[in-house]
Amino acid sequence: MRIPHHLIRTTSGTYAFRQRVPSDLQVVIGRKLIKQTLRTTNLASARLRAIVLASGYAHAYDLLRDQRVDRFSKKDLDALVDRLSSGADRHDLTLHRTQAADGTITERWQIDSEDDVRLFRQAQTFATAAEVDAIGMLDPEPRPVREPRPQVSETISLEKARDAWLASIKPRTLPKTYTIKTAAVESLVAFLGPKSKLHTVTRPDLARWYQHLRDNGASTPTLTNKQSYVGGKAGFFDWAMASGYFPQGDNPATGHVSYSLREKRARRKLGFKAYDRDQIQTIFSPSNIEKLSENARWASLLGLYTGARASEVGQLLIADIVLEGKLPCIRISDEGENQKVKTEVSLRTVPLHPDLLALGFMDWVATRKAAGHKRLFPQAKGDALNGQGNWITKAFSRHLATIGKDWPKAKRGFHSLRKTFIQELQTLGVASELRAQIVGHELDDEHHATYSRAFTAKEKLNGMGKHSPGLASLNCELRLRASGKA
Repeated sequence: MRIPHHLIRTTSGTYAFRQRVPSDLQVVIGRKLIKQTLRTTNLASARLRAIVLASGYAHAYDLLRDQRVDRFSKKDLDALVDRLSSGADRHDLTLHRTQAADGTITERWQIDSEDDVRLFRQAQTFATAAEVDAIGMLDPEPRPVREPRPQVSETISLEKARDAWLASIKPRTLPKTYTIKTAAVESLVAFLGPKSKLHTVTRPDLARWYQHLRDNGASTPTLTNKQSYVGGKAGFFDWAMASGYFPQGDNPATGHVSYSLREKRARRKLGFKAYDRDQIQTIFSPSNIEKLSENARWASLLGLYTGARASEVGQLLIADIVLEGKLPCIRISDEGENQKVKTEVSLRTVPLHPDLLALGFMDWVATRKAAGHKRLFPQAKGDALNGQGNWITKAFSRHLATIGKDWPKAKRGFHSLRKTFIQELQTLGVASELRAQIVGHELDDEHHATYSRAFTAKEKLNGMGKHSPGLASLNCELRLRASGKA
């Protein structure tokens, strides 16, 4: 490709510079074409001037893009080009400029004739043609370009960033989860180098780290967990951006690892199974349910009739049993001491099913309050290593090991109550939006997140009409007697 001269000759014999404005800058500059008279009838002089102008405009366009200018007049553009085209700036003359995915910029010249060499040497004030050849007449080396200053408030090493992030999450993270997150970020820092600057980390760096972990035997579930810890919401890089240590924009740790269709099918097979109706009847039969402690019985019934997670049940306070209107409800909250939720949509109020009320749940709560308890289940310790639902999970699993030892082999536990609850509501025709708000799920749809409103407790309980049932439509057909104890 020859050096573009952008020359036209007018009817009077003088030459003019003519160039089309790049399409992405036409609105900014307010025109589609640049035309400037060169005031000369000499072709060689016109070509030299055109080369310098082309360089100036190319540089000016780059500056406008980098600074994201909304409006820039033709007069200001001409002034900028004159400055950039002056002798001190002619070293910026560029024919090809490309930017690789990792941000490396390469500039390249290709000169086809001796006349072009002479003009280029004159424009660049090189002494000899050998200097032009050194630039690369055929296959030049990439020309070093000054790296842009990082758009960060403060530069920090990876090891210091690691320590600061871990300190920020420790007060609100379960000890077990904190240990796992620590292992994830320490692995990243060790791989990239503790003294490396955080703001210089790139997406390819993260890709190499994930591949390094996979090469050393890490499974997809392990990798997705690490990806969520360093790249997810409130993860390491999310924190770094919010703190001003990493440029705002693309999170380099996201999007690298995902489950294949085959892996997704395998995970569904290995996940918790819902209980069928016969299994529910067996678990909650009068003779079997009596084998559980009083607290574990009520915790299990809450799981069956609300779909709440074990951790959500375990952290309930007496104050979380509330009335919305006249309807008794449980409130899943993160406002009390040691209370946490999985996601923002997990914060919710769930009306109590009529069966729970008929079994005497509110009377039992009253006895707990009269005894001076603040927690609904005092044995659920706020600082438990594996979370406040761990005691429920273990008690329920022991119960299953006894009564369900002859059942078909599958993964079952307290979490299976949640899955059973959701599937039962689905079978009954409870709308997906209503189900999601009852159990604290987020619908993968921006429309719902942006435009939907929160359902009231009455709507969650009774539904939205004859053809849109609610929570109260669930019928587990339990044969338990009503009393202060389940």
